[in-house]
Amino acid sequence: MQCYAGLAHIYDFLLAGVDFEGWADYLEEILLRFNYHPRTILDLACGTGNTTLPLARRGYQVMGLDLSPAMVAIAREKAAKQGLAVNFFTADMRSFQLKEPVDLITCFHDGLNYLADYRDLERTFQQVRKNLTPGGMFVFDLNAIQWLAGTTPEVTVVDEPNFTLVWQSCYRSFDCSWEIHLTAFIREGEYYYKFTEQHREYGYTPEQVRQALQAAGFKHLASYDAFSFTPIHTESRRHFYVAQRS
Repeated sequence: MQCYAGLAHIYDFLLAGVDFEGWADYLEEILLRFNYHPRTILDLACGTGNTTLPLARRGYQVMGLDLSPAMVAIAREKAAKQGLAVNFFTADMRSFQLKEPVDLITCFHDGLNYLADYRDLERTFQQVRKNLTPGGMFVFDLNAIQWLAGTTPEVTVVDEPNFTLVWQSCYRSFDCSWEIHLTAFIREGEYYYKFTEQHREYGYTPEQVRQALQAAGFKHLASYDAFSFTPIHTESRRHFYVAQRS
């Protein structure tokens, strides 16, 4: 699992076109379908707060957890600038423990795809259940395994005034993972510094996800093709799952 030490500094620029308010809208539509009205929320793998802060602006009591200190530091800065009281902290989603359970836990933007094996997925689901109130809900997404398998090797260059990023990616069929190598040169004053990172996303079938949820003590409520209420299908790129603590 990578800590985004270098990528954190250009992460928001790379995701500038993503409608994170739309992600919050979709989450609220899901909750409305199940007549669930949470007060407290924990956002796992929150990164720089892109999926966390829209929820805070809507009046929820929100916390954000991420493995990367660099990402958490940026999330805290953004919350402070917006006058939002969000507790961002660094922890591993496979072993975190809150002081008090929350009503809803989320994990968006393929954060769970970074879990390297099925046992890690089970451990994470177990920790989520431990930190939910009775009847609490867990809403998360995963990049679909068939989408990962369908990616082709590519090299992308992003050349901006303050940084240059080279993105190399390929799918590894032997362990069902999508591997990404990043090399970037970021400007600081008159100089540039270089960083390299390797990221890897792992694919899990819907059956594996449902089995892990059941083993952890969840009731699987629904699986949707992303940003719709259509059941997941073979052409889905991203799957959203809705589960409730049994």
